[in-house]
Amino acid sequence: ISAAGNCSNISNVVEPVLQRNGGNIYYINLSQDSFKLGGSSFYQTQNKIGTETPTIKDAAFFKKAFNTLQELIKERKIKAGHDIGSGGLITTLLELCFSPLTPEGGTQIFEETGMKLNFDCFEEKDLVKILFSENIGVVVQPSNNEEFEAYLNENKVEFFNLGEVTNSGKLEFGTWNLDIASYRKTWFETSYLLDQKQ
Repeated sequence: ISAAGNCSNISNVVEPVLQRNGGNIYYINLSQDSFKLGGSSFYQTQNKIGTETPTIKDAAFFKKAFNTLQELIKERKIKAGHDIGSGGLITTLLELCFSPLTPEGGTQIFEETGMKLNFDCFEEKDLVKILFSENIGVVVQPSNNEEFEAYLNENKVEFFNLGEVTNSGKLEFGTWNLDIASYRKTWFETSYLLDQKQ
């Protein structure tokens, strides 16, 4: 898919920064495909390529879901959001916890946020596929859960409520309890080393 679009209001921006006063964490699978690992960053770490890659199964759904989200953004009903890309859902979830706040004065600070999640809502039960497949999708945090769910149901856009934002500084799911600060340090080390060379 190749596309171009205009921005009608540059002040109305959805940033990848979780808000403690927002709603839950929602996943929308824009691809409408099953979770596949072919071509993923995860498979690269295993020296594999794979035979099945995710694709967009339903272009009409993609358009409908995209336009529905755009309307919610215009109405300022989305607090935070991030696309699914390289690294899959786990990378997106961590990045939402990594992003700093920049309050007035311009100094960036890290407010310790976290998430308490449950992936039982998915038909797929293989946690590796859920977390590392790179299906086109988005993770969003709405202002209000009930309004958000009602609007998506009205527009027939499938969504998954993954859980809630916490101030624990941990990404919690199942028996996993990932420390955000330590993963953030690892994540930014590559950028730091590259900056040194530049």
